[in-house]
Amino acid sequence: MDSLQDILSQKDFSPPDEIKSLRDYVKRKYKSNSYIKLEREAVILSVPSSALAATLQLERTAIAEACGLTKKLVIRFGRQ
Repeated sequence: MDSLQDILSQKDFSPPDEIKSLRDYVKRKYKSNSYIKLEREAVILSVPSSALAATLQLERTAIAEACGLTKKLVIRFGRQ
């Protein structure tokens, strides 16, 4: 039987490409930090200001295409 340490040492804990590309998109285009959470049926993008969230909401389909998102994109604002 494998130990927990053996099992976890073989696991890849790097974020999926979708998350990395979405974070880079927001950082590059709007120079803002973001918090991204991956759920079963959605990618949740949280940004610090409501103005930025509204702007991103208008570009939601373009963002999904540019970042290669396969799940629904949900945009929220506020602190994490």
